[in-house]
Amino acid sequence: MIYAAKKRQKKGLIAIMVLALMAFTSCLKEGDHSSILLNDPQDIPLITEYLPADLLQMFGEQNVHFGDQPPVVDLEFVSNHEYVATSLEPPFAPPVGTITPIKHYHKISQHYLQVADYYSMSSEETTCHLLSPIYLTGYGNRFTAYYFEEPNTDANPVHAVLFSGQVTSAGIRDFMYGYKIVRYNDSIVPPTVHPVNSIFIFKDHDGLAEKETWFNESLLEP
Repeated sequence: MIYAAKKRQKKGLIAIMVLALMAFTSCLKEGDHSSILLNDPQDIPLITEYLPADLLQMFGEQNVHFGDQPPVVDLEFVSNHEYVATSLEPPFAPPVGTITPIKHYHKISQHYLQVADYYSMSSEETTCHLLSPIYLTGYGNRFTAYYFEEPNTDANPVHAVLFSGQVTSAGIRDFMYGYKIVRYNDSIVPPTVHPVNSIFIFKDHDGLAEKETWFNESLLEP
């Protein structure tokens, strides 16, 4: 009788496992290319080790939102920058408070945990640029994004970049943006460009980088 009871118990466990497997596979439709994302740990660089310390210091600790649970930032928005700080002195950089006439367009997508894709372009450009991945840190509705980029500009610079703010239904409130010129890839650097180690910090001039649908795939670089 004990043997029969154990045998029935074993068959019951097998039946439960089969039912669970059937329920899982029923969620995956044939031809459906979506994937189930598990809450796996991500190995991303710490912002304090990844970005230059002087860039973070000038950006301001109060504007760097730490945390391993940033808000989901799947959003298109536009910012209009005002100079907050720079490592250069006039006339080599505009004075603090200057509002730039150039608009900057941003799109964050495919955000999963602490990585995302980032599309950007300015109102002076005809194509946009994709960076993947960028890293995010934050908590609640506040986040900071950080990455390195290589703009296709004179002498091919390398920038360390971060931006931050608070996600709202209208866009990114308290938007801040900063970068440091880490190096130039070209062996000959013209005297017209800013020197290596130059730092620039901006904020959105009215405090809100407004939500705006601007992206389409025709804007991508060929």
